[in-house]
Amino acid sequence: MLSIIYPYRNRNVARVKASLVSLQEQTQQNFEVVFVDYGSEESYAQEVKIMVSGFGFATYYYVGNPGLLWNKSKALNYGILKVTTAYVFFTDVDVVFHPSLTAVMQQLATPVGFYLFTIGYLPKEINTKEAGQFSFEQRKPTHTGDTFGIGLFPLEALQKVEGLDTFFHFYGSEDADLNARLQQAGYALKYHKPLLIKHLWHPRYPVKKDNQLTVLPRLTNVQRINQRHFLRNREKGVIKPSRQDTMGKVISKEESDLLQKPTKIVKVNNILSHVEHFLGEELPSYTGEIIKVEFVEDPYFHTLKHKLKKLLGKQTQPYCSLKEVNDRMLKEIVFNYRDANYSFEISENLKSIIFCIRME
Repeated sequence: MLSIIYPYRNRNVARVKASLVSLQEQTQQNFEVVFVDYGSEESYAQEVKIMVSGFGFATYYYVGNPGLLWNKSKALNYGILKVTTAYVFFTDVDVVFHPSLTAVMQQLATPVGFYLFTIGYLPKEINTKEAGQFSFEQRKPTHTGDTFGIGLFPLEALQKVEGLDTFFHFYGSEDADLNARLQQAGYALKYHKPLLIKHLWHPRYPVKKDNQLTVLPRLTNVQRINQRHFLRNREKGVIKPSRQDTMGKVISKEESDLLQKPTKIVKVNNILSHVEHFLGEELPSYTGEIIKVEFVEDPYFHTLKHKLKKLLGKQTQPYCSLKEVNDRMLKEIVFNYRDANYSFEISENLKSIIFCIRME
């Protein structure tokens, strides 16, 4: 037996179904599915829970809340804790499998190494519905490549390196980091070249939008920050992630619900000194409190008087945009509060940012 772990959040449910159907069609039903929903909105969570629960081999878990930043590492680490089989396969909801995949993995499984797989990328024309109408061979990819994160691992190896590094947020480098630490720990990286996995088309992540304020949280330069962390881990020969005491620790729904009852409410204008003082001095002082802070634009910020004084070079209070507030707050979360019980939300009109946290 082996366990297949899916990390998931707010994705098209039809894609999930197409992937699970391809598992249902495996020639060897020698597996279980651990499906980890990391903070989906309720509309997605309810629909995908019903659908996943319809497959006898799959178990659905919901952890966190929609206000948590996306963290694939935390989702997968939680899945690892739920596994009892000797081998684990990481995948994602955008892929479909050849009917012989699980049989092949049973033959490949080794306690001394891990396997990554070749993946074929399907064209845009083959949508989710059409993908289910054709056999695996009939779905012709436009190109193929090697995967970094879809792989077969010994459970013991994942436990030895204490899973994925939860520093990594949003996207990028968490898979390469895991692979490097496994090799540092003495496990051999192997590649299975025959094509057994195909990826359904979706738009590429819009990296340029990381420089904009959007309702979906985005952090400027996050890809480079993640890459730097991976490279430093590799340079230092890291095996177990630093500052990560408990693998698989997540925030439960019951813990998340506590954020709805703040003990302290604060409003901070986008005056630079106010933002810096709150994040650097005031916030850490609220030990034992549940804080709700709302960052808003100061009314003076958009006045003609302020714009004229700034244009004329006259002394004026330095301000920061809400995008700059967003980036400062997100970096605080990534570097200092990533394991805390928190929620981060940007208003639909992009005029305010609400951050709630239970300070320990």
